[in-house]
Amino acid sequence: MVLICGIDEARRGPVLSVMVMCGAMIEEKDMPKLIKLKPKDSKLLTKEEREELYPKLLSVLKYYKVIIMQPDEIDKAVKGGDGLNLNKLEAHKQAEILNEFNPDKAIIDCPSNNIKNYRIFLKKLIKNKKIELVLEHKAERYPLVAAASIIAKVTGDREIEILKKQIGIDFGSGYMSDPKTVEFLKNNFENYPELFRKSWLPYQELVNKKFQKSLSDFSSFLKEEQKHKSHTIEDLRKLEELGFHLEKPKSEHELAIMKGPCTVILYKNGKLLIQGNEDAKKSVEKLLNI
Repeated sequence: MVLICGIDEARRGPVLSVMVMCGAMIEEKDMPKLIKLKPKDSKLLTKEEREELYPKLLSVLKYYKVIIMQPDEIDKAVKGGDGLNLNKLEAHKQAEILNEFNPDKAIIDCPSNNIKNYRIFLKKLIKNKKIELVLEHKAERYPLVAAASIIAKVTGDREIEILKKQIGIDFGSGYMSDPKTVEFLKNNFENYPELFRKSWLPYQELVNKKFQKSLSDFSSFLKEEQKHKSHTIEDLRKLEELGFHLEKPKSEHELAIMKGPCTVILYKNGKLLIQGNEDAKKSVEKLLNI
């Protein structure tokens, strides 16, 4: 009995929600049954076609395993947590499937441009070094990998629909090519931070834009305040709307201390001292012309 495993992922690119990996294993003698179903890359099928194929594929497979990766796990890998990156995270999940299934042969859609190095990395994670590894780009041309692609995609789509029902908002597909997703990200990146991949550029751009706006508003407020001869703690309380909070002065010469993206100390003589993260400090100093 020869066992063959096909592995593929779905939802690698969206800014929102999960990435899904699927391992589909079949006995070689049952491959004609799979081929008869004519599975192909899930991206080339409509949602209805995928849903129709899904139970038929499961009926001819010996085993299948789905691994769902949440945004926080993806972000950790992208940021280099545990020495990973997104490709290495995929390799670890592929190895998890192969170590459980222990097939004779595995056909894998390779996410890396450097297939040779990826093979070396993946092989280190696999317990059975005798597994024949076939690593290719666009490996969905193999029916078994196409089947894994469809199962992963259907699983991911269903996860998205569950999220929409939970929050009561139709945010679209989760991809930035979808206007609904773009609008949802813009209006809700702070309301539902757990849904987003914070390491993705669209999310980071919104966070940075808000931070810069806060600094700009802060600058404008302080410049306006400097026109007056005296300041009060109540004046500075306006900064609380920008994420700052008031703390007790540490000396008799200080009028107020505000903590936020940086620390701002307002002295009784009207002078300001800005302390904190070097990048934030430089941004504030530049904006305030200090």
